[in-house]
Amino acid sequence: PMLALPPPPGGLPPDLAGLVSAGEADSGPPEEGRITFEPPQKKPRIFLLLTRLAPELKEEHMQQILGQCGEVQAWRRGKDAGGAALTFGFALFGDPEAAWKASTCLSGLKLCGQEIKVLVEEGAEQLIAKWRSAQQAALKVSTEEELAWELERKSVSVRAQIDAQVEEIYGAPADGAGGSGAWTAQRKQELREREKARIERAQKRKTWREEEYAKELDRVEQAEKRFRKEERDRDDADRVKEGSEARPREEGGDALALRLEESKVPDVLRLANDQQLCEMVDRVQAEPRDALFKISLDTAFLRNEKIFEKKLRPWLEKKIELFMGGQQADLVEYILRRVNAASHPEAIISDLMRFLDDSADGLIERMWRMLAFELMRGGLALQEPQR
Repeated sequence: PMLALPPPPGGLPPDLAGLVSAGEADSGPPEEGRITFEPPQKKPRIFLLLTRLAPELKEEHMQQILGQCGEVQAWRRGKDAGGAALTFGFALFGDPEAAWKASTCLSGLKLCGQEIKVLVEEGAEQLIAKWRSAQQAALKVSTEEELAWELERKSVSVRAQIDAQVEEIYGAPADGAGGSGAWTAQRKQELREREKARIERAQKRKTWREEEYAKELDRVEQAEKRFRKEERDRDDADRVKEGSEARPREEGGDALALRLEESKVPDVLRLANDQQLCEMVDRVQAEPRDALFKISLDTAFLRNEKIFEKKLRPWLEKKIELFMGGQQADLVEYILRRVNAASHPEAIISDLMRFLDDSADGLIERMWRMLAFELMRGGLALQEPQR
């Protein structure tokens, strides 16, 4: 049985109001002992006007086709005074989605040789637009393009159901092609092509972003390498400059240090005057490197005279700090132990090359001249001038 329409809303045309009110019957006062229920929650009243209906289109067939879009609260076909069917009718929906499906999928549908046209009133358009906006969150899409595609896919699915219902009612087209089924197939093909194009665009954007990221990463790495190379070059230049400035001071300072240290320790050889001390310093400085490294260190004498702790350790700490840019107590202790063990100077230079690079050679040579001076003062080395 047909459902009765709710009371007509204000502002409807008189003919529509009459159609909506048609068939409504007064249920009368409730009978005694009759069970009553709370009225259901009020649904929105969404009216659609369907025009260009063929005269031979049956009302029950249109009701079945509308049912493919969702719950239809009422359907009325316009009739003239003689009861003949007119070319328009009204459908009432309580769900905006069902109304949207009907307005989208029934427009252009050919029934009994005529294409249907669906008109939506202003109030219904607002409800459908509100539902459409809510679908963006419900379908979890972020752009209008994605929302339009999802709704298009849903409409094609509904149109396929409508086509199946039409074919069930009227049978397949006589020529086996065309009709609403062909339209649905065409729309599905268009959807597949649109989805393929969308995926290709997304893939191109992804490829472009990856290429731009790779270019930016390469640019940053090249800039970092260039910066590190420039920093190393500046460090090397500073090291060469410091070495060139420190070498003359060290060569003149070693002799002065020997003279200053002489004034702080007892005179082992009881030198007659400062002239003899200067001659000893000059003799040590003039000694060839090969002959200097052949001197046998008397470590017992150096320990007894406190040469290691009072003279050699402070001197090494100052030199190591100058070469390495900071104090290195472990390295100083290592050199003292090697000297105390009477290691050959060339072996010590070889071990120190990994720490001091080219500075190791000059450091050990100057240290050996200092030790040779101390042994000479003790009468243990370089007593006879070379011939």
